[in-house]
Amino acid sequence: MPAVYKVPTYPVVTDKLPGTELWVKLANRYSGGALWNNGTFVFRDIRGKPGKISNHARGVAMDLSYRFIEPRNLGVTDGRAKAITFLQTVLDNWDTLGVQLVIDYWPAPFGRSWNCSRVGMGVAKPHAAEAWVKPKTKLFSGAPQGDWLHIEITLGMALHPQNVRAAFRQVFKSTTE
Repeated sequence: MPAVYKVPTYPVVTDKLPGTELWVKLANRYSGGALWNNGTFVFRDIRGKPGKISNHARGVAMDLSYRFIEPRNLGVTDGRAKAITFLQTVLDNWDTLGVQLVIDYWPAPFGRSWNCSRVGMGVAKPHAAEAWVKPKTKLFSGAPQGDWLHIEITLGMALHPQNVRAAFRQVFKSTTE
């Protein structure tokens, strides 16, 4: 049975949530620096959709860029390829890591999205092409060719950094944070 995408039911918060911030830091570490924090909590509407609150305002959304900005020491050479390799591991372990949604703004013509509610619907692996949906019209501001991934996690992860630490240790077989 597919999981339920719960993020739209979460409350709006007033500040960053500690588990989300740790998730970002560990994504940076375990992606070999390919992903870096391009933004987490902000109280705003979805870009281009006035009146519809962004899940960034719920404290569970993060934008992770793979852009290489050498002068600022952000990213790495061939960052997208390394980010996608990391993402495949994340999606193979989406439930452990609390992943609810991923938006990849790069592929033309309109990007693509992965949602936990599609897993278990006959798809062998969560990162398989069949688990992704490519919209037929522009749905995501920044698509195509946005150089970041938008990831949303469960409130249980976002509120509890100890859950994030344990999940990353389990998935990446690490004894350190």
